[in-house]
Amino acid sequence: MSRKLAVIFLVPLLLLGGCDAFFDNVFEGLYTLEVPSAAELGTMAVADLERLAEDPDFFEALSADPAKEQAVLDNLAPQFSDGTADTPEEQRAAALYAEVLLRTSGADGIVAGLAGYLASADGFAQFDTDPSAALSGLFGQSLPTLAEIEAMVTALDRAWDAYEAIGAGLGTAPLDESLNAGDLAFNAALAAALQGVTVTSGGTLAEFIHASIQGTAGGFTATFEDDIFSEPAMSNLLSAAGIDPSDLGL
Repeated sequence: MSRKLAVIFLVPLLLLGGCDAFFDNVFEGLYTLEVPSAAELGTMAVADLERLAEDPDFFEALSADPAKEQAVLDNLAPQFSDGTADTPEEQRAAALYAEVLLRTSGADGIVAGLAGYLASADGFAQFDTDPSAALSGLFGQSLPTLAEIEAMVTALDRAWDAYEAIGAGLGTAPLDESLNAGDLAFNAALAAALQGVTVTSGGTLAEFIHASIQGTAGGFTATFEDDIFSEPAMSNLLSAAGIDPSDLGL
């Protein structure tokens, strides 16, 4: 009888709304996302992968299993590998490809701090005057290791290909309404900024960032060019989000 009463009281609660909060609080920890095998992930439709990506556990599972992550990336990449994503399916594939890279590498945390960084200083103009300080300000919040920085730099570099394809496609087609133009523009802005940094001596970009955070970048020289922000792909992404390049210090 007690079980029947529990069900009787549960149904009205669910119907009255607040279902998400109810499940989050009462059933938290009872649900485990079942991530398909690498073989299955490699052939799944974009819509199915997007449904999996609604759960943060999906990205944790990919982080823990590089074969599964690579299967997802290999599945999505061919849909924009020609350099232009100008259909909703291609745009969504490119956006998810970039999201996987950022969230499995930790680069999403750098993007999350980008808005505050731009608002509290001179935007990307800081890269012109002092690339070392600018990069330290962006990457140094959690004091990442060199290996972690290398993973983030690689992820952002690969993600730029996806963002560039979306931006190129916006020259002839609108952005799919399911995608957040602001998120795409901010993520792409960070990826583009790294494209503009050239370390001319002392080591790699990741090593330069790590040394900058540690305050030991004296043996490095680096330059920054913001030309990429005026190219059509990035300009289209900023326009779609209603962002004026001058707001970024460009």
